[in-house]
This record gives sequence, structure tokens and C-alpha cells, in this order.
Amino acid sequence: MPESIEVVVRGGILCADFNEGCLIIDTGSPVSLGPDIAVRILDSVVQLNSSFGSYAWAEIQKSLPFDAVGLIGVDAFSDAVLGFDVANNTLARLEASIEGNKTAFVMGSPVVQCQIGEDRLSCVLDTGAGLSYLRNDKTAVFGQSLGKQHDFHPMLGEFEVETVACTLVIGDQSFTETFGIATAELGQLMDTANIDAILGTTFFQQSLIEIDFQNEIVGITLD
Repeated sequence: MPESIEVVVRGGILCADFNEGCLIIDTGSPVSLGPDIAVRILDSVVQLNSSFGSYAWAEIQKSLPFDAVGLIGVDAFSDAVLGFDVANNTLARLEASIEGNKTAFVMGSPVVQCQIGEDRLSCVLDTGAGLSYLRNDKTAVFGQSLGKQHDFHPMLGEFEVETVACTLVIGDQSFTETFGIATAELGQLMDTANIDAILGTTFFQQSLIEIDFQNEIVGITLD
């Protein structure tokens, strides 16, 4: 039987409760953050770090809309195959290989190729993002404007963004997703990583997503 844990979406962010307290599960973060402790999760042991670049855990922790003791990044799963069934509050470490598409990950974070209208996009799967995001507002012409929405991101804090509903195609599957138009700061981070879009927890809630971090394979099934 695959090992699994219960997960919950808090403030748009995927979390799990451990003996240490609430831990954020963030597939968009290359590094795990928190106090100087080691955490065991799904048969992996990861050391938490006080900062990543200019992002200090102490500052992130203060800005969170809920209490959390740390953040688990993709460094915890570098040799793992995980199944994300967020709609059913389950994250499992899978024992078998998965079927899916192979795409180069970005600093360990999973990437899928999708299409919105005429635009082909490289998208990061990010459980640390409540909303999904488009880097280029020109892609938004293929969707329906929904007005402004409040959002929070662990690395960027709180902000309001214009949102748009778009149909995206991944392989032979079609999804409708609400996207925010990236702020200047977020857009700069996406540009640096050469990423066109972010698929956040709202996307995870309508899909069963399997990720092989070692072999850089992602399988997505519409839930």
C-alpha cells in the first residue's frame, strides 16, 4: 500500500498537519523552509532552511493568513513519485511508475505544457499558489474577464489581481481555470524561470495529478 497523508487547502495553499504543527506543501519552492529541524514526510527526511535567497522564513511566517511552522519544498521529494488527490484531501507516495508527459522541471518544480487559444505555454504546478497565473496579459484575450480578486502567495504576500477564465488544453484533456494576471514582481520571477503560467491549488482541486520528480514526468487526469 502506498504511504499517504491527509492534506488540506488553507488560504489557497496546500498544507498538512504533523506533530511539529502545520506544514505548507509547496511544489513551487525549490527549498524547504522553517526552523533548524529535520522533518519526515512520506518516507523522506528533509532539513528545513531559514531562508532561500532573499526570502526569509521568519518574514514569510509573519505574513501567512494562518499558523504554520514550516514549508516543505520540492527538495523533499527529489527521488519520489507522488500522487496529489487534493479534492479528496490525500497526498500519497506511489510505489509504481506513472504514465505521463516528460518535461524539464524548473529548479525541481514540476512543469507541464498546455495551450490556451493559440498560445502554447510552459506551466509550473504550484501548490503554494492559490490562484493560477498568466505571465503575459495578452494570453488573457482568449478568456473571459472576471474582475479583480484578492490573493496571497507565501513568497510575495497579499495583493489584488485582475482575473480571467480560460480554457486550457493539456494533451487530449480540456480544463476551465481561473487565472490571475501576474503582478510585476511575480511576472519577473516567472520571466527569470522562463515560465509562462502557474497552475495553483484551484487546478489541483479539479485534477488527479501524479508527479515523478526524479524522472521529470507529470500525469494529469481530470477528476
